[in-house]
Amino acid sequence: MFHSTIKLHALLVVFGLLFSSCAAARDCQSDNENLRKMVAGQVSLRKAKGESVTFAVRIANTNRTRAAGFQRVCESTIEATPILFLFERPQRASFHMNNVVAPIEIAFILADGSIDSIHHMQPYVQGSLRKPLYSSTRPIIAALEVGQEFFQQYDISIMDQISWQFSAGMKP
Repeated sequence: MFHSTIKLHALLVVFGLLFSSCAAARDCQSDNENLRKMVAGQVSLRKAKGESVTFAVRIANTNRTRAAGFQRVCESTIEATPILFLFERPQRASFHMNNVVAPIEIAFILADGSIDSIHHMQPYVQGSLRKPLYSSTRPIIAALEVGQEFFQQYDISIMDQISWQFSAGMKP
């Protein structure tokens, strides 16, 4: 009887987590106020092999936009909208996956434009006991969040250099 109760409890927890995860995905937004407040920019990536890649990003450079990131945004928007987080000065930074509905990747960028580290971040369910933080190993000036497998698709590694440009009138 005791083992049956444990199995039933475990099954209910799994169903609860799945339901919560599905509910979060259903409640996602293709666009939201915080994304609209992020100005447009462009990232150029010079690969160690000599090639370069350029792509559009949204820039999170205020406390509000940095705090929001991809929260409550649908997976399709995450895949189509990289976010570059900029900081006023070099600092150790930690990111979480609170209210993020799909896996994402993050590259932590040092002051010289080199990539400190790349993390593959997994969503967690509200109420979960395990809520990992993804942190830089050294002080950084920027972080680039992208959809799952973006870095693999463009063959981006910690050997590469990143630079960025802002839309007209934007201050770093």
